[in-house]
Amino acid sequence: MIFKRICVTLLCVVLLFGICASAASSAEKKSDEIKPSTWAAVDGLGRTLSLNGDVSDRRENKYVAMFYWTWHYPWINDHEPITTGSVLDKYPEAVNDWDHPAWGNTYDGRPYFWDEPLYGFYTNTDEYILRKHAELLADADIDVVFFDTTNSTLVFTEAYETLLKVWSEARADGVDAPDVSFILNFGGKEETRTQLYDIYDNLYSKGRYSDFWFIWDGKPMLMADVAALDLSAEKDKEIYNFFTFRDNESTYFADDTGYVSDTWGWCSDYPQTKFGRKLFGGVEEMCVSVAQNANENGLIAMNSPEGTVQGRSFTDGYFSYTYSYGGKTVTVDKNIENSLLYGLNFQQQWDYAISQDPEIIFVTGFNEWIAGRFENWMETENAFPDQFSPEYSRDIEPSAGVLKDHYYYQLVENVRRFKGADALPKTDAEKTIDINGSLSQWDSVLPEYNHYEGGKKRDSAGWKGCYYKNDTFRNDIVQSKIAYDDNNVYFYVKTADNLTPSTDPDWMRLLIDTDTSGISPNWEGFEFLINRESPKDGKATLEKSLGGVAFEEVCKVDYSVNGNVL
Repeated sequence: MIFKRICVTLLCVVLLFGICASAASSAEKKSDEIKPSTWAAVDGLGRTLSLNGDVSDRRENKYVAMFYWTWHYPWINDHEPITTGSVLDKYPEAVNDWDHPAWGNTYDGRPYFWDEPLYGFYTNTDEYILRKHAELLADADIDVVFFDTTNSTLVFTEAYETLLKVWSEARADGVDAPDVSFILNFGGKEETRTQLYDIYDNLYSKGRYSDFWFIWDGKPMLMADVAALDLSAEKDKEIYNFFTFRDNESTYFADDTGYVSDTWGWCSDYPQTKFGRKLFGGVEEMCVSVAQNANENGLIAMNSPEGTVQGRSFTDGYFSYTYSYGGKTVTVDKNIENSLLYGLNFQQQWDYAISQDPEIIFVTGFNEWIAGRFENWMETENAFPDQFSPEYSRDIEPSAGVLKDHYYYQLVENVRRFKGADALPKTDAEKTIDINGSLSQWDSVLPEYNHYEGGKKRDSAGWKGCYYKNDTFRNDIVQSKIAYDDNNVYFYVKTADNLTPSTDPDWMRLLIDTDTSGISPNWEGFEFLINRESPKDGKATLEKSLGGVAFEEVCKVDYSVNGNVL
């Protein structure tokens, strides 16, 4: 994640190197000891995540689902990745010109990226990416991902098989990776029936990965039109009885449904549809989306020349939210500079959904990234229906571009507002430490900050012309602590294996935030940095920020290494 600040005791610290870890031998114990909702952070916009006390204790029977795309692999042999921005930055006049030479005479439906993902133009068979996604979604407290299989009869078997393999390994490492389900073809009929046969025969009927099945009303759950089944056929009846079905509503403009309705949505216009209102009160499901390819008249391409598309900055009427940072109150509304960074559309939908308190909120979406370029769609020439640009897109996964990880942190904040957060750990950190003494001195220091052990090295092809290799994974942190007395602050870091030599470049860098208001000179919120240069002569160098990337030395500091403990 970008610019993340983890608050520990009286300081905030971040270590910049391969981080992926845990602190226990069994997956169950690891999961018990790793509680992401107790992690404090301030994002790159200065927004502080809520903790227990700001929000409720963890609430029972509240769930968050995430729309997730497994289709990033069928196209790689034929297509180099192209972002719309790389074309339109040079040729802005091409935006609604199908025949403009800047598009290279590509075919109707040719996929384009709205921006580059943080992890590059990856495929869904890249195990490094799938492990990252497992951790990002677990840390955000997402309960289930719904695979997008809404087109034709495609279910992207190779992709979901690889994902389930990697996520099973992640769970063994203590990562609370989400359950999985499918949202099938919106059209129903034979295409949906074919898909049902496919996933039932390959996955469900064989009991494969049953610990990942999303259970609703006592059965594995799918979003699909049950009318696609012929209940006079024995196999269809078997499938019908095996699953809990919710019909997948395609329109953003559906009316609220009654308590007897078995329908869920995936994207709704504000104020969003309430699906499955209960007889004695309450709502079963509601949608929250980052943006909508729609306006008050219905569906519309994301690059419609009308200029009325409901992008990331859109709100229904006047809407604002506020937060404090840098000694100031920041008011976020349509007038704020770079409004697309702040998720006004997303926040307005979250606020409404939380106010209605459904059982489950369906979020659109995590990692769609691409949309086809069509000669004409919904009366727009050279149309990009679903995704188009940083403003007119609806992904949450961190971007290499201007959006960074702002929407990811906004997701985490709102999941906590909806589901609550775990109680904060006990603090008992006032203690004088001899850093050359026994490690047992640290046993009574609390809290312990534990993280997942393990991860994936990267060695995988991406889209055509892209190859990603990263074998720098090292110093896998499993635990961090801080202690203090009247004169010193002591940092403790434990890694899975023995630490690499301190002569390594970029070794065990430590960023320290001593002023969470953001007023003091800082780099991305951090006032101090240790090990910008590798230690020399048994001493590390402490530097302070002069503002931005400029630092100056304060003094040398003592450190010791004992096997896998710094």
